[in-house]
Amino acid sequence: MSFNILGNGLTGLQASQQALNVISQNIANASTPGYVRQRVILESQQTAPGTNVYTGNSAQFMGVKVVGVERIGSTFKQAALNEATGKQEALSAQAAPLENIQGQLQEPTDTGLGGVMNEFFGDWANLGNNPTVTDSAGTGQPVYNGAAAGVVIEQGQTVAANLNSLSQGVATEFQNQYANLTGIVTQVNDAVAKVADLNQQIMQGQAGGNNINALIDQRDAAVTQVVKLAGARADNLDDGTVQVTVGGVTLVSGNAYTPMTISGASTIQDVTDSPLSLKVGGVTATPSGGQAAGVLSALNTDLPNISATLDTIANGLRDGVNAIHSQGYTLDGTPAGDFFTGEGAAGLTVAVTSPDELGVSSIAGPSTDGSNAVRIGDLVSASAMSQALGGATAPQSVYSGLVTSIGTKVQGLETAIDSQTGIVSTAQAAVDSESGVDLNEELTNMILFQRSFQANARVITAADQMLQSLIGMVS
Repeated sequence: MSFNILGNGLTGLQASQQALNVISQNIANASTPGYVRQRVILESQQTAPGTNVYTGNSAQFMGVKVVGVERIGSTFKQAALNEATGKQEALSAQAAPLENIQGQLQEPTDTGLGGVMNEFFGDWANLGNNPTVTDSAGTGQPVYNGAAAGVVIEQGQTVAANLNSLSQGVATEFQNQYANLTGIVTQVNDAVAKVADLNQQIMQGQAGGNNINALIDQRDAAVTQVVKLAGARADNLDDGTVQVTVGGVTLVSGNAYTPMTISGASTIQDVTDSPLSLKVGGVTATPSGGQAAGVLSALNTDLPNISATLDTIANGLRDGVNAIHSQGYTLDGTPAGDFFTGEGAAGLTVAVTSPDELGVSSIAGPSTDGSNAVRIGDLVSASAMSQALGGATAPQSVYSGLVTSIGTKVQGLETAIDSQTGIVSTAQAAVDSESGVDLNEELTNMILFQRSFQANARVITAADQMLQSLIGMVS
């Protein structure tokens, strides 16, 4: 009689114990981000050499063995999730600075630039319609309406300050986003260095026959970080490592990595002539997703365009008002000069320093005429302003277009973000359905292997009892 039954029972106990260990690992990490569930791979051991399971009593059954512990995951589903996540991050990163600028515009409110410009032209119209007031000293003679003239200058300064502030706000947002890009690149370099190090550990672990599943989980988490930051792509290689690329340019290959750097202008004034880009070993890497893609879009396109449009508005306002103002005269007959001076939104300022310098009259000599001030007030009309500019688009229209453009773009991005969020959720659910830990399934498996352990223990007990009986017979 063969008592190979003891060996079979022992292998069964060991296999069940190993399976329970893996199940407990899954349950313990059910809420661990990035954890991929595992399962034991069981295989029937070969029969003893020279025997055959069909030859009757000579057959020697060798039990079961654990040949490995595998991760349950789909490379295809993970790649789809990475792509969807990268696009979502890019959209969110591009929307953020535009939302900040939209908040600075304060439209539609009375304190926004549109309302301030309308009030400015309204003050000119008021001065033109009431250029003089009765002398408060009691002479009954008309005197210059200095209070209304002072309001015109003050409101002009408010318009200039508003444009100065908006220009500075856009420039500050550019610097904030540039600092954001710098931080993104630093994080990318830290993550790819970690991926390269884990690639090395995984290769060594494979060569030594060790369980490397935890290392792979850590590497996947680092890769996901690069995906979110720079829209990276990860490809599994035959040696167990992954190759990480951005825009087709390799960041990580095996245990080697190349740091990412920033190239281009660091100020909004120079970025048009020297656009920003990401370099990997001197080669331009253009991310198709990730936060870097959204930030680069804001830095190279959105913010410079807004800044240039504000300059167009400021210069148009300056030239339109000056064109009419310089044709007028002060009430004492002195030819008027420019009302505004300076270049662009950042440099616009009021040139007039005293109410007496305002070109209120259209008459070359002392008068109480206010018709030139009325003409400036009429510039509130986009058609009148365009005519004063020789047919160029009125700054009010340019500003209205800017506000509409930013609002439309923000709304479009928010809609795209909502849509992409749904895509990411679907992709994440697909990954979780295969790689995530299902506690119900794990508890079922735990009961299964617990029963298997108990059954194998009973087999060993039965074999022991048989041996005791045989020993008793021959003693």
